[in-house]
Amino acid sequence: MIPTLNPMTTGGHVPFIDFLDAAYEAGFPAIEYSIEPFAQVASEQSEAAAIELLTSRNLQIGSFMLPVEFRKDEHTFQEQLKELSKLASLARKLGTDRCCTWMLPSTDEPVAEYTSRFIRRLRACAKVLGDQGIRFGIEWVGPKTMRTMKHDFIHTIPGTLEFIDAIGENNTGLLFDSFHWFTSHASIEDILGLTEQQIVLVHINDAPNKPKDEQIDMERLLPGEGIIDLAGMLGALRKIGYNHAVSVETFGTELPNMHPNEAAIKTKAAVDRVLGNIRSI
Repeated sequence: MIPTLNPMTTGGHVPFIDFLDAAYEAGFPAIEYSIEPFAQVASEQSEAAAIELLTSRNLQIGSFMLPVEFRKDEHTFQEQLKELSKLASLARKLGTDRCCTWMLPSTDEPVAEYTSRFIRRLRACAKVLGDQGIRFGIEWVGPKTMRTMKHDFIHTIPGTLEFIDAIGENNTGLLFDSFHWFTSHASIEDILGLTEQQIVLVHINDAPNKPKDEQIDMERLLPGEGIIDLAGMLGALRKIGYNHAVSVETFGTELPNMHPNEAAIKTKAAVDRVLGNIRSI
């Protein structure tokens, strides 16, 4: 499995080049990041210059974030969708074949309309990505405390898999997040019921010591600092054949207040410890 640094762990405010440098200095082999900054360098300088940002730091992109806003108005969606093929093509040249997004677990809209619109829009994204040879991961959001709107929406593994089946594109699978696995009351057996092909990316983080239904989405710890059975979770993922990026995504105040290099070094040490203690399943 490939230790990967997510920009949210350093607070999301760290400038692009500083983030790349922090990942490199900490010894991360991969990052999860937006594709747009690389596209800006490719446009203003060259594609070779964009590639050099990674190769000069011995980095790869484990996955990039879907650069299409599918949750808002149709005009915004259609305009951004027009750019997706070009951005996906660049992503392939940068060496990545994975792209991910997430969905809120509740809505104030009528559920049928909300669901059908998301299926249509994400199917369109999946097709464009698939044409470029890119797998597309969709993340469910597990915490009960996040289901604050009028109607519950998808927030479990089975629900997300059914949604993916409705999209109907064979390049589409799960963005599997340890916090959402834990807070949605999923189990090791649920992981063992999946195949490697169904998992596009893994996010790893930990949860403070309180009941699952009281967990807060924006309060996530570094792996190994909380109560999630990460050793078992990773063991189950390894057993089904997952061996790609494990992207550390935490939310909190401690790491963002550090210098990004220090935050990245602390994060790398944490994920290395957890990856070194995977339990055989």
